[in-house]
Amino acid sequence: MSTPAMSTPEVLREMLREVLYGPDGGPLAVGLFSVGEAGLLRTVHAFTQAQVMAPAAPGRPTPAQITVHLRQSLELAAAQLADPYALLPDEADAWTVRFASPQAWRLELVTLARAGQHFYETLYLPLSPDGLRIAFGAVTHAAYHTGALRFHLANLRAGAGG
Repeated sequence: MSTPAMSTPEVLREMLREVLYGPDGGPLAVGLFSVGEAGLLRTVHAFTQAQVMAPAAPGRPTPAQITVHLRQSLELAAAQLADPYALLPDEADAWTVRFASPQAWRLELVTLARAGQHFYETLYLPLSPDGLRIAFGAVTHAAYHTGALRFHLANLRAGAGG
């Protein structure tokens, strides 16, 4: 007996859930974008305060800047899906942001999680073809940057001896 095919919105929600949290099935699971327990939220929480403020290489963005960029991207996609004419807040430029304290960074992580949840909720709305394009683009964009953050974190851990 076969299982019923997932609808496009269900596929989008599953893809976003994997990007945010990693695939179902624990540490040995393999998903479309990542291995088990390697989602965006777990990855950004794994950086130390010093690591999150240091670029991977000279002239490159910091993990903090990439994280803010991702949060803003998720917020933008959710706003566009909920109301194509939504006026978006004037956000600080993600590529120049600096967090002065661990508390400010933790607040950004909470805001990122909320943005992910809000975007997930908008995927229950009826989506036009343009809305589907926006949604798929936002999920793929988040997966791309999550992979880059995971790669950077793995390099930091390897350089520190594990």
